[in-house]
Amino acid sequence: MPLNTDKSKSVTDALMSRITVRDFLDKPVPQDLLKEILETARRTASGGNLQPWRAHVMTGETLQKFTNNAMENVKSAVDEGETFRAYPSPLWEPQRSWRYKLGEDMYALVGIERENKLGRLMWLANNAKFFGAPVGIIITGNVKLEMPQFMDVGIYVQSLMMLAREAGLHTAPQGWWRRHPQTVNKYLNVPKDEQVLVGLAMGYGNPDAPVNNLWADRAELDELVHFYD
Repeated sequence: MPLNTDKSKSVTDALMSRITVRDFLDKPVPQDLLKEILETARRTASGGNLQPWRAHVMTGETLQKFTNNAMENVKSAVDEGETFRAYPSPLWEPQRSWRYKLGEDMYALVGIERENKLGRLMWLANNAKFFGAPVGIIITGNVKLEMPQFMDVGIYVQSLMMLAREAGLHTAPQGWWRRHPQTVNKYLNVPKDEQVLVGLAMGYGNPDAPVNNLWADRAELDELVHFYD
């Protein structure tokens, strides 16, 4: 399915046309549009109205310096620790198979064979550049947050993604940044009692990039939803 770069006309359209974009156009997002998205996202629900997220939004020179530093750390195999693991280990079925297939489908689109481990690592390094997006967002939260607040942060990220699609933009949520807290702390004003929760690339998706033809499979409704009369 080709990448939909039109503005979304409804929440349904935004949700159905949202994908994780891994190649962005070199086209800046107007500052007033970016602020409008973030302003509207303030209305995101949170338990007890705690609003447990803090968004650090980078563009321009700051983003360039930040991503250059991150890329150098990747090349040098710098280990910065990790705030949270991306997945439970080991994964169980069917989650293991869903994750595996997504990875294989992506590498097939970019033409990297399974045996080419270096090529796959180099491809993953594109995370350090926010996949070329003109906007890079790091979301942090207090170290004392618990599971319900992490759920609230997820709702906030979904708000940002849907609002971006409404504006004709695309996004890529990135847990990858949880492995680079030192780089984040070097460039951003993150309080000592906060930690990296997730990153988000935002910009205009490249409709000509093969990787942006990756539409992840979804389980059937009866696999995930149970109705009770």
